[in-house]
Amino acid sequence: MGHNKECRFDTGLTDTVFSCVMPYIHENDRNSVSLVSRKLYELDCMTRKHITVHNCYSVLPSRLVKRFPYLESVKLKGYPKALMFTFELFKWGGYVTLWVKEIVKNLKWLECVKFKRMIVCDSDLEVLAEGCGEKLKVLKIEACSGFSTDGLLHIGRKCGGLRTLCLETSFIDENGGEWLHELALRNKCIESLNFYLTPLVNFDYEDLVLIAKNCSESLVSLKLRGCPRKYVVEIFRYVINLEDFGGDPFVDEGEDYIDLKFPPKMRRVMWNHGTTLDIPIIRSFEHQLTKLDLKCSGFGSNEHIVLIHKCPNLEELYTQDTIGDFGIQVASHFCKKLRRIKIESSGQEGLVSHIALTDLAKGCLKLECLHINVKDITNETLECIGANLKNLRDFFLGLLHKVEEVSELPLDNGVRALLTGCTKLVKLGIHLRSGTRGLTDVGWGYIGKYGKNLIHMNLGFCRDSDAGLLELSKWCPKLQKLEIRGCAFSQQALATFVLNATSLRYLWIQDYQAFKNGHDIFAMVRPFWKMELIKYKSNVAAQQQPPSLLAYYSVAEQRKDIPDSVIPLYPYVEFD
Repeated sequence: MGHNKECRFDTGLTDTVFSCVMPYIHENDRNSVSLVSRKLYELDCMTRKHITVHNCYSVLPSRLVKRFPYLESVKLKGYPKALMFTFELFKWGGYVTLWVKEIVKNLKWLECVKFKRMIVCDSDLEVLAEGCGEKLKVLKIEACSGFSTDGLLHIGRKCGGLRTLCLETSFIDENGGEWLHELALRNKCIESLNFYLTPLVNFDYEDLVLIAKNCSESLVSLKLRGCPRKYVVEIFRYVINLEDFGGDPFVDEGEDYIDLKFPPKMRRVMWNHGTTLDIPIIRSFEHQLTKLDLKCSGFGSNEHIVLIHKCPNLEELYTQDTIGDFGIQVASHFCKKLRRIKIESSGQEGLVSHIALTDLAKGCLKLECLHINVKDITNETLECIGANLKNLRDFFLGLLHKVEEVSELPLDNGVRALLTGCTKLVKLGIHLRSGTRGLTDVGWGYIGKYGKNLIHMNLGFCRDSDAGLLELSKWCPKLQKLEIRGCAFSQQALATFVLNATSLRYLWIQDYQAFKNGHDIFAMVRPFWKMELIKYKSNVAAQQQPPSLLAYYSVAEQRKDIPDSVIPLYPYVEFD
C-alpha cells in the first residue's frame, strides 16, 4: 500500500503542467502524444490552435471541427502537387465549400485560413467574409482556381482586420479592381500583401499607393505581378518597414528610366524580368540581403555573379541554371550563411555540372535545403555532400535529360554516402534519366537501410526491378509520403510496399505504365485506404498518356464530388 501511495500523483497538477507544455509541441508530434492516453487526447483537443490537413479528403470537416473546437488557424491542401503544372489536362476535385461552411459555423476563434491547390468559389469567399468579418487576420489562397475578383470584393469589404492576404500563383478571373480599392479604404493594418504570379492587372495602381500610405508602419511584405516603376517609387516612400519585395517594377513605354531606392530595412527580394539597369538597384543594399529570388529574372551567369559576390548575409537563393557553374562557385565562396538554395531548370542546354555541386557542398556547410538540376553527376559528388552538409534536411537532385552522357552510373555508393552522412535528411528527391540504370536494386536498399528519418521521398526514372522496391519496403519506418515517376513497378510490388510501409499515408505514381486491368492493385487495400486512378481529359491530344495512381489514408467516407477523369479503385470496381 505504501508503495502505491508513493506512486500516486496530483492529477490536477499534471493537467496544468501538460496544458503549459502542449503549445510548444510540434503539430506532427502532437498526433503521437495524443495516442498515449485518453487524458492527453482530450488535452490535445482542447489546446490545439493550428492544424494542417495535407489532403482535404482525408477527414470530414465536421469531424475535425468537433475534435478541435478551439482552432484559430486551419490550413487545407487539395490536389496533388504533381498536377499543378498540368492542371488543364486534369480535373480532380478539392472543393473548399464544405470546409468553409463547417469552420465558419463552428470555429468561433478562427482568425487564419489557408487554402492550397484547391477550388474556391466566390460564394465560399462570401461565406468566409460574412462569418469571420473583422476577426479574420490571415487569408492565403495559393495555387487555387474557381474564383474571381467578385469574391475578393467580399473580403475587401468585410475583413477590415486582415493582416495577410496571399493569392500567389492562383488562377483568378478579373472583373475589375474594386476589390483592391475596398481593401485600401477599409484596412489600415496589412502586414503582407501578395498577388505574385497571378493574372491580376486591371486595378488602379493608386490603390496600392493608398494601402502603402494607410499601412505605412505595418506593411513588411509586398509581392506584385507587375507595377509601373513610378508607383513603386511612391509606395516605397511610405513603407518604411518593408523587408520583403517581389515584382517587376517596369518603366512605361515612352517614359524615362526612373531610379528606384528601396526602403532601409529591405532583406528579401524577388525580381522579375530584370535588365542590366536593375543590377545597381539591387546592389545598393545587397550587403543586408538574406533572401534573393531570381527564378523569373532572366539574368544570365554574369548578372548572377555581379549580384551574389556582395551578399555575405544571404541565407536563401532561388534561381535557374542560367546561373551556371561559375555563378554557383561564386555563391559557395562568398555566401557562407546559405541555408536554402533551389536551382531550377531553365529548359536550355545543361548549364550546371557536378563540379559546381561539389564546390557548393564544400563551401556552404550550413545548407539545410538543396534542390538542383544538373547535366551530369558522380558518386564522388554525392559522397562530398554526405561528408560536408550535416544539417541537410531536404535534398533534390534532377539529372537533365539528353544533355550529355553520364558515365558514372549507377549512383548506389553515392546515395549510400549521402544518407549515412546527412542523418537529418527527411525529404529526398532523385530524378534521373529514362533508359539509364541510375540506381540498382542495391541502391534502393541503401535508401531504405540508411534513410531511417525519411518522411517524404520523390523518385523518378531510377527503377531497376521490383526487388528494389520490395527491399525499400523493409525499412524507412517514418516514411509517410512516396511519389514515383517513370518507374514501372508491377502492381504486386506496389501492393507489397504499401502493406509493409505501415507509416505510409500518401502514394503518387505518375504516368503508371503497368496499369492494365487494376485487379492486382487491390492487394494493397488496408483500413482507411483510398485509391484513385487519374486520367487525362479525353478531348486533348495527350489522351494516350498513361493515367496516374493516387492512394491516400482517409477516415472520411467516399467523396461525392468525383469527376469523370477520376476512377475510384476502392471499393472494388470492374474494368472493361
